[in-house]
Amino acid sequence: MFFIRRGRVAVLRDMGWGERELGTMGENEVVGEMALISDETRSATVRTLEETECFELGNDSFDALLEQEPAFAQQVARYMTKRFSALTRRTSDELLGAYRALMFAIADLTDSRDPETGAHLERTRNHCTALAEKLSRRPRYRDAIDHGFLESIYHVSPLHDVGKVAIPDAILLKPGRLDTGEFAVMKTHTTAGAAAFAKVLEQSDTPLFRMAHRICLHHHERWDGSGYPAGLSGDAIPLEARIMSFADVYDALRCRRVYKPPMSKEETAGEIRRSAGAFFDPEMTEVFLDNIRIFEEIHDRYQD
Repeated sequence: MFFIRRGRVAVLRDMGWGERELGTMGENEVVGEMALISDETRSATVRTLEETECFELGNDSFDALLEQEPAFAQQVARYMTKRFSALTRRTSDELLGAYRALMFAIADLTDSRDPETGAHLERTRNHCTALAEKLSRRPRYRDAIDHGFLESIYHVSPLHDVGKVAIPDAILLKPGRLDTGEFAVMKTHTTAGAAAFAKVLEQSDTPLFRMAHRICLHHHERWDGSGYPAGLSGDAIPLEARIMSFADVYDALRCRRVYKPPMSKEETAGEIRRSAGAFFDPEMTEVFLDNIRIFEEIHDRYQD
Protein backbone atom coordinates (compact mmCIF):
# COMPACT_ATOMS: atom_id res chain seq x y z
CA MET A 1 0.00 0.00 0.00
CA PHE A 2 1.24 3.50 -0.83
CA PHE A 3 0.35 6.83 0.80
CA ILE A 4 0.87 9.70 -1.64
CA ARG A 5 2.69 12.45 0.26
CA ARG A 6 2.83 14.79 -2.74
CA GLY A 7 2.34 14.67 -6.48
CA ARG A 8 -0.20 12.91 -8.71
CA VAL A 9 -0.44 9.42 -10.21
CA ALA A 10 -2.62 7.76 -12.84
CA VAL A 11 -4.10 4.29 -12.33
CA LEU A 12 -4.03 2.35 -15.62
CA ARG A 13 -5.36 -0.99 -16.82
CA ASP A 14 -4.07 -3.00 -19.80
CA MET A 15 -7.11 -3.61 -22.04
CA GLY A 16 -5.26 -5.71 -24.59
CA TRP A 17 -5.37 -2.98 -27.23
CA GLY A 18 -3.52 -0.57 -24.94
CA GLU A 19 -3.71 1.03 -21.50
CA ARG A 20 -6.83 2.85 -20.30
CA GLU A 21 -6.74 5.37 -17.47
CA LEU A 22 -9.08 4.39 -14.63
CA GLY A 23 -8.51 7.56 -12.64
CA THR A 24 -5.99 9.85 -11.01
CA MET A 25 -4.99 10.22 -7.35
CA GLY A 26 -3.13 12.91 -5.44
CA GLU A 27 -1.78 14.06 -2.10
CA ASN A 28 -3.04 12.17 1.00
CA GLU A 29 -4.75 9.48 -1.06
CA VAL A 30 -3.98 5.77 -0.89
CA VAL A 31 -3.06 3.35 -3.69
CA GLY A 32 -2.94 -0.44 -3.45
CA GLU A 33 -4.69 -0.91 -0.13
CA MET A 34 -6.31 -4.17 -1.32
CA ALA A 35 -2.85 -5.80 -1.41
CA LEU A 36 -2.91 -5.77 2.40
CA ILE A 37 -6.11 -7.80 2.42
CA SER A 38 -5.68 -10.28 -0.44
CA ASP A 39 -2.72 -11.89 -2.23
CA GLU A 40 -4.65 -11.91 -5.50
CA THR A 41 -2.65 -10.54 -8.45
CA ARG A 42 -3.68 -7.00 -9.42
CA SER A 43 -4.24 -5.92 -13.01
CA ALA A 44 -3.77 -2.17 -12.62
CA THR A 45 -0.59 -0.13 -13.08
CA VAL A 46 0.25 3.14 -11.33
CA ARG A 47 2.21 5.76 -13.25
CA THR A 48 3.39 9.11 -11.92
CA LEU A 49 2.11 12.23 -13.70
CA GLU A 50 4.56 14.58 -12.01
CA GLU A 51 7.29 14.41 -9.39
CA THR A 52 5.70 12.27 -6.68
CA GLU A 53 6.69 11.09 -3.21
CA CYS A 54 5.01 8.05 -1.68
CA PHE A 55 5.28 6.23 1.63
CA GLU A 56 5.21 2.45 1.14
CA LEU A 57 3.75 0.06 3.68
CA GLY A 58 4.14 -3.69 3.30
CA ASN A 59 2.15 -6.20 5.30
CA ASP A 60 4.68 -6.46 8.15
CA SER A 61 5.26 -2.73 8.55
CA PHE A 62 1.55 -2.06 8.21
CA ASP A 63 0.72 -4.50 11.00
CA ALA A 64 3.45 -3.02 13.21
CA LEU A 65 2.23 0.50 12.64
CA LEU A 66 -1.32 -0.51 13.50
CA GLU A 67 -0.09 -1.87 16.83
CA GLN A 68 2.13 1.11 17.67
CA GLU A 69 -0.12 3.97 16.54
CA PRO A 70 -3.76 3.61 17.66
CA ALA A 71 -4.71 6.89 15.99
CA PHE A 72 -3.36 5.63 12.67
CA ALA A 73 -5.25 2.38 13.08
CA GLN A 74 -8.50 4.29 13.64
CA GLN A 75 -7.87 6.41 10.54
CA VAL A 76 -7.21 3.32 8.41
CA ALA A 77 -10.30 1.62 9.77
CA ARG A 78 -12.48 4.59 8.88
CA TYR A 79 -10.98 4.77 5.39
CA MET A 80 -11.38 1.05 4.68
CA THR A 81 -14.91 1.01 6.07
CA LYS A 82 -15.84 3.84 3.75
CA ARG A 83 -14.33 2.07 0.73
CA PHE A 84 -15.95 -1.28 1.47
CA SER A 85 -19.26 0.33 2.31
CA ALA A 86 -19.33 2.03 -1.09
CA LEU A 87 -18.36 -1.22 -2.81
CA THR A 88 -21.01 -3.18 -0.94
CA ARG A 89 -23.75 -0.69 -1.81
CA ARG A 90 -22.78 -0.65 -5.48
CA THR A 91 -22.58 -4.45 -5.62
CA SER A 92 -25.84 -4.99 -3.79
CA ASP A 93 -27.87 -2.30 -5.47
CA GLU A 94 -26.76 -2.66 -9.07
CA LEU A 95 -24.35 -5.42 -9.92
CA LEU A 96 -26.04 -8.30 -8.10
CA GLY A 97 -29.49 -7.16 -9.17
CA ALA A 98 -28.30 -6.70 -12.73
CA TYR A 99 -26.69 -10.11 -13.00
CA ARG A 100 -29.72 -11.78 -11.43
CA ALA A 101 -31.89 -10.08 -14.00
CA LEU A 102 -29.52 -11.21 -16.74
CA MET A 103 -29.77 -14.80 -15.55
CA PHE A 104 -33.54 -14.42 -15.71
CA ALA A 105 -33.34 -13.28 -19.33
CA ILE A 106 -30.97 -16.08 -20.27
CA ALA A 107 -33.21 -18.65 -18.59
CA ASP A 108 -36.09 -17.33 -20.69
CA LEU A 109 -34.04 -18.19 -23.78
CA THR A 110 -32.72 -21.56 -22.58
CA ASP A 111 -33.84 -23.59 -25.55
CA SER A 112 -32.33 -21.21 -28.10
CA ARG A 113 -28.85 -20.56 -29.46
CA ASP A 114 -26.49 -18.15 -31.21
CA PRO A 115 -24.03 -19.45 -33.82
CA GLU A 116 -21.48 -16.63 -33.43
CA THR A 117 -18.11 -17.75 -32.09
CA GLY A 118 -16.58 -16.62 -28.84
CA ALA A 119 -13.76 -15.02 -30.82
CA HIS A 120 -16.26 -12.77 -32.63
CA LEU A 121 -17.65 -11.63 -29.30
CA GLU A 122 -14.17 -10.97 -27.88
CA ARG A 123 -13.19 -9.00 -30.96
CA THR A 124 -16.30 -6.84 -31.06
CA ARG A 125 -16.31 -6.07 -27.33
CA ASN A 126 -12.69 -4.93 -27.55
CA HIS A 127 -13.38 -2.97 -30.75
CA CYS A 128 -16.26 -1.21 -28.97
CA THR A 129 -14.20 -0.31 -25.91
CA ALA A 130 -11.19 0.84 -27.92
CA LEU A 131 -13.33 3.03 -30.21
CA ALA A 132 -15.27 4.48 -27.28
CA GLU A 133 -12.05 5.31 -25.43
CA LYS A 134 -10.65 7.14 -28.46
CA LEU A 135 -13.94 8.99 -28.99
CA SER A 136 -13.91 10.13 -25.34
CA ARG A 137 -10.94 12.35 -26.19
CA ARG A 138 -12.98 14.33 -28.71
CA PRO A 139 -14.93 17.36 -27.42
CA ARG A 140 -18.13 16.13 -29.05
CA TYR A 141 -18.13 12.88 -27.08
CA ARG A 142 -16.18 13.81 -23.94
CA ASP A 143 -19.23 14.39 -21.73
CA ALA A 144 -21.07 11.29 -22.95
CA ILE A 145 -18.27 8.72 -22.58
CA ASP A 146 -16.94 8.30 -19.06
CA HIS A 147 -15.46 5.38 -17.13
CA GLY A 148 -18.91 3.90 -16.51
CA PHE A 149 -19.75 4.03 -20.22
CA LEU A 150 -16.53 2.20 -21.12
CA GLU A 151 -17.09 -0.49 -18.51
CA SER A 152 -20.71 -0.98 -19.53
CA ILE A 153 -20.13 -1.24 -23.27
CA TYR A 154 -17.37 -3.77 -22.66
CA HIS A 155 -19.69 -6.00 -20.65
CA VAL A 156 -22.93 -5.70 -22.62
CA SER A 157 -21.74 -5.48 -26.23
CA PRO A 158 -21.37 -9.29 -26.53
CA LEU A 159 -25.15 -9.47 -26.09
CA HIS A 160 -25.88 -7.33 -29.18
CA ASP A 161 -27.20 -10.29 -31.18
CA VAL A 162 -28.96 -12.13 -28.36
CA GLY A 163 -32.21 -11.75 -30.33
CA LYS A 164 -30.90 -14.20 -32.94
CA VAL A 165 -31.96 -16.97 -30.61
CA ALA A 166 -35.48 -16.30 -31.87
CA ILE A 167 -34.55 -16.79 -35.55
CA PRO A 168 -35.37 -20.21 -37.09
CA ASP A 169 -32.43 -22.52 -37.82
CA ALA A 170 -33.27 -22.64 -41.52
CA ILE A 171 -32.57 -18.91 -41.74
CA LEU A 172 -29.94 -18.38 -39.06
CA LEU A 173 -27.79 -21.30 -40.23
CA LYS A 174 -28.42 -21.01 -43.96
CA PRO A 175 -25.13 -21.63 -45.85
CA GLY A 176 -25.55 -18.70 -48.22
CA ARG A 177 -27.16 -15.31 -48.74
CA LEU A 178 -30.69 -14.78 -47.46
CA ASP A 179 -33.53 -13.95 -49.84
CA THR A 180 -35.78 -10.95 -49.23
CA GLY A 181 -38.27 -12.81 -47.06
CA GLU A 182 -35.59 -14.51 -45.01
CA PHE A 183 -33.78 -11.23 -44.45
CA ALA A 184 -37.03 -9.67 -43.22
CA VAL A 185 -37.19 -12.40 -40.58
CA MET A 186 -33.51 -12.01 -39.72
CA LYS A 187 -34.01 -8.30 -39.06
CA THR A 188 -36.42 -9.12 -36.24
CA HIS A 189 -33.46 -10.21 -34.09
CA THR A 190 -33.11 -6.54 -33.08
CA THR A 191 -36.60 -6.27 -31.66
CA ALA A 192 -36.43 -9.78 -30.17
CA GLY A 193 -33.25 -8.89 -28.29
CA ALA A 194 -34.73 -5.59 -27.14
CA ALA A 195 -37.86 -7.40 -25.93
CA ALA A 196 -35.69 -9.75 -23.86
CA PHE A 197 -33.94 -6.81 -22.22
CA ALA A 198 -37.27 -5.07 -21.66
CA LYS A 199 -38.05 -8.02 -19.38
CA VAL A 200 -34.67 -7.57 -17.68
CA LEU A 201 -35.42 -3.89 -17.09
CA GLU A 202 -38.69 -4.79 -15.38
CA GLN A 203 -36.61 -6.68 -12.81
CA SER A 204 -33.57 -4.39 -12.64
CA ASP A 205 -33.74 -0.96 -14.27
CA THR A 206 -30.04 -0.03 -14.36
CA PRO A 207 -27.90 2.02 -16.76
CA LEU A 208 -26.06 -1.19 -17.67
CA PHE A 209 -29.15 -2.89 -19.02
CA ARG A 210 -30.64 0.24 -20.54
CA MET A 211 -27.47 0.38 -22.63
CA ALA A 212 -27.86 -3.30 -23.56
CA HIS A 213 -31.47 -2.65 -24.61
CA ARG A 214 -30.44 0.26 -26.87
CA ILE A 215 -27.59 -1.72 -28.43
CA CYS A 216 -29.80 -4.72 -29.20
CA LEU A 217 -32.51 -2.56 -30.73
CA HIS A 218 -30.47 -0.04 -32.71
CA HIS A 219 -27.12 -1.55 -33.74
CA HIS A 220 -28.33 -1.93 -37.35
CA GLU A 221 -29.44 1.68 -37.76
CA ARG A 222 -27.50 3.77 -40.30
CA TRP A 223 -26.34 7.36 -40.15
CA ASP A 224 -28.43 8.28 -43.21
CA GLY A 225 -31.62 6.71 -41.82
CA SER A 226 -31.66 3.67 -44.13
CA GLY A 227 -31.12 1.11 -41.36
CA TYR A 228 -33.54 -0.86 -39.19
CA PRO A 229 -35.72 -1.36 -37.21
CA ALA A 230 -36.65 2.27 -36.51
CA GLY A 231 -34.96 4.07 -39.41
CA LEU A 232 -33.19 6.45 -37.04
CA SER A 233 -30.59 8.81 -38.46
CA GLY A 234 -27.67 10.92 -37.23
CA ASP A 235 -27.40 11.63 -33.53
CA ALA A 236 -30.87 10.16 -32.96
CA ILE A 237 -29.12 6.78 -33.04
CA PRO A 238 -27.86 6.06 -29.50
CA LEU A 239 -24.10 6.53 -29.25
CA GLU A 240 -23.47 3.01 -27.93
CA ALA A 241 -25.43 1.56 -30.87
CA ARG A 242 -23.36 3.56 -33.36
CA ILE A 243 -20.19 2.23 -31.75
CA MET A 244 -21.54 -1.33 -31.78
CA SER A 245 -22.47 -1.01 -35.45
CA PHE A 246 -18.94 0.03 -36.31
CA ALA A 247 -17.43 -2.88 -34.41
CA ASP A 248 -19.85 -5.41 -35.91
CA VAL A 249 -19.42 -4.23 -39.50
CA TYR A 250 -15.63 -4.06 -39.24
CA ASP A 251 -15.53 -7.60 -37.91
CA ALA A 252 -17.89 -8.84 -40.64
CA LEU A 253 -15.76 -7.27 -43.37
CA ARG A 254 -12.54 -8.73 -42.03
CA CYS A 255 -13.90 -12.26 -41.51
CA ARG A 256 -14.84 -15.06 -43.86
CA ARG A 257 -18.51 -15.85 -44.30
CA VAL A 258 -20.16 -18.70 -46.18
CA TYR A 259 -21.14 -16.22 -48.88
CA LYS A 260 -17.91 -14.14 -49.08
CA PRO A 261 -14.15 -14.21 -48.49
CA PRO A 262 -12.57 -11.90 -45.88
CA MET A 263 -11.51 -8.42 -46.97
CA SER A 264 -7.90 -7.33 -46.58
CA LYS A 265 -6.94 -4.54 -44.19
CA GLU A 266 -6.66 -2.11 -47.08
CA GLU A 267 -9.98 -3.12 -48.63
CA THR A 268 -11.73 -2.85 -45.26
CA ALA A 269 -10.34 0.63 -44.60
CA GLY A 270 -11.47 1.75 -48.05
CA GLU A 271 -14.97 0.36 -47.58
CA ILE A 272 -15.37 2.07 -44.22
CA ARG A 273 -14.07 5.35 -45.61
CA ARG A 274 -16.65 5.20 -48.44
CA SER A 275 -19.42 4.47 -45.93
CA ALA A 276 -18.84 7.62 -43.85
CA GLY A 277 -22.01 9.73 -43.79
CA ALA A 278 -24.11 6.84 -45.10
CA PHE A 279 -23.62 3.87 -42.80
CA PHE A 280 -21.47 5.57 -40.20
CA ASP A 281 -21.12 8.75 -38.15
CA PRO A 282 -18.50 10.75 -40.13
CA GLU A 283 -16.51 11.86 -37.08
CA MET A 284 -16.56 8.33 -35.68
CA THR A 285 -15.23 7.11 -39.02
CA GLU A 286 -12.38 9.61 -38.81
CA VAL A 287 -11.46 8.47 -35.31
CA PHE A 288 -11.64 4.82 -36.36
CA LEU A 289 -9.40 5.28 -39.40
CA ASP A 290 -6.92 7.37 -37.41
CA ASN A 291 -6.55 4.44 -34.99
CA ILE A 292 -7.09 1.51 -37.34
CA ARG A 293 -3.85 -0.14 -36.20
CA ILE A 294 -5.46 -0.81 -32.81
CA PHE A 295 -8.42 -2.56 -34.41
CA GLU A 296 -6.17 -4.63 -36.65
CA GLU A 297 -4.23 -5.78 -33.57
CA ILE A 298 -7.46 -6.79 -31.83
CA HIS A 299 -8.57 -8.69 -34.94
CA ASP A 300 -5.28 -10.57 -35.12
CA ARG A 301 -5.25 -11.38 -31.42
CA TYR A 302 -8.70 -13.00 -31.17
CA GLN A 303 -8.98 -15.62 -33.87
CA ASP A 304 -11.40 -18.56 -34.15
